[in-house]
Amino acid sequence: MFLINRGEIEGRLDSSSYHPERIKIIHQLQSRNWELKPLKLVASFSKNIVSVNPENLPYIGLENIESNTGFYVETSEKESFGTAVKFKKNQVLFPKLRPYLNKVHLADFEGLCSTEFHILDSTIVDNRYLSHFLRLNLVVNQTKYLMSGNTLPRLQTADIENLLIPVLPTETQAEIINIFETAESSKKQKEAEAAALLASIDGYLLQELGITLPPPSEKKTYFLTRSSQVSGGRFDPFYYQNYFEELNCSLENCKYSLLPLKKLASFKSGYAFNSTEYVDDSNCSLITIKNINKNSVDLSSATLLPDSFYDKYSAFQVKKGDLLIAMTGATIGKVGIYESDKKSLLNQRNGIIRPTAISNGTFLMNVLNIKWFQDLIIRNSNGGAQPNISETDIMRIKIPLPPLEKQTEITNHISAIRTQAKQLQQQAAAELAHAKQHVEHLILGE
Repeated sequence: MFLINRGEIEGRLDSSSYHPERIKIIHQLQSRNWELKPLKLVASFSKNIVSVNPENLPYIGLENIESNTGFYVETSEKESFGTAVKFKKNQVLFPKLRPYLNKVHLADFEGLCSTEFHILDSTIVDNRYLSHFLRLNLVVNQTKYLMSGNTLPRLQTADIENLLIPVLPTETQAEIINIFETAESSKKQKEAEAAALLASIDGYLLQELGITLPPPSEKKTYFLTRSSQVSGGRFDPFYYQNYFEELNCSLENCKYSLLPLKKLASFKSGYAFNSTEYVDDSNCSLITIKNINKNSVDLSSATLLPDSFYDKYSAFQVKKGDLLIAMTGATIGKVGIYESDKKSLLNQRNGIIRPTAISNGTFLMNVLNIKWFQDLIIRNSNGGAQPNISETDIMRIKIPLPPLEKQTEITNHISAIRTQAKQLQQQAAAELAHAKQHVEHLILGE
């Protein structure tokens, strides 16, 4: 609840647009000595809409822009679109949809983008400064109160056009650009170092297990297999391709015995809870496919069930140290370890892999998440558009099993790598956050 003077009401007549947080930011901007202009007087809004792409220009959707940084994230090529907006290098892409995601992008190439972006181009301020300013929290903390619509919250053009932009002296703009470019360069470098560390895990694990992968071979459009291999089993070419045969030979020649997963762990499928049973508040989480990541389980957005369900459906309880595997969909085969003490149950289309005394759970997870074991999981899956894998097919996968001491040694080494990578990622994020804070103090004052 808050109060506002009638004389301050203009334009919109809804409570959220006059939220004290937004009004405070506007008053802070107005209290400074900067020249303030609405965005529509600072930049032109390009509307070069096209329906074809004869130049084969790259296409940018909202999914291609990283939140808070504006970095371009490459995804698979968009095969078709109804209409798009053409943009040029150094123009600013400002999204209308879900402004709280903060996906403002400065283009470093010419291309096409979703019509959910406004294309901004300024001759009054440097476009680099404009893009950095529009990504600041002081802007997001205004626009989040200007959204309309529930399913797809968006900004109206008039509200975007009237955002106040400080037209700073050229040297101050240059200072801000330098602050951000320095922080962004450091962030990219640290994230690249973290990515290299994480990429080294598979090679280290293969070396410790004594697995020598077959050399890459030329992909062929045909191959031969024996009828005795096919008889009584699957009858599809994907399953019998040479790559899998060569991979299995490499595994058989590793330095440790291979045991099927069913000898190293028990398995339990999740339960089909009904969405009508979900609640808004409880201490019992429901883990679904969206919560299972490679190497981890994220409860931050978990669905909730009534507290009484935890004991009522005790067979589907998730315990600390359990491995959870996605059994269908785009993330099929991904394995995460549950490291929480919170009460949780597992939803259908996922499985609990509970290690026995002869296996280290984190070791098993690391092995199962190696690319080549992920390939074996996909090999055993069924279905086309929505692949799925059964308990039987998961538990028959063979795992190299070193002595328990060696499993622990490998696990500790990999954990140290992940910790180092996470520290680099956190440092990178902190440097950019500090740069934003510095610039906001420069613009708004202390």
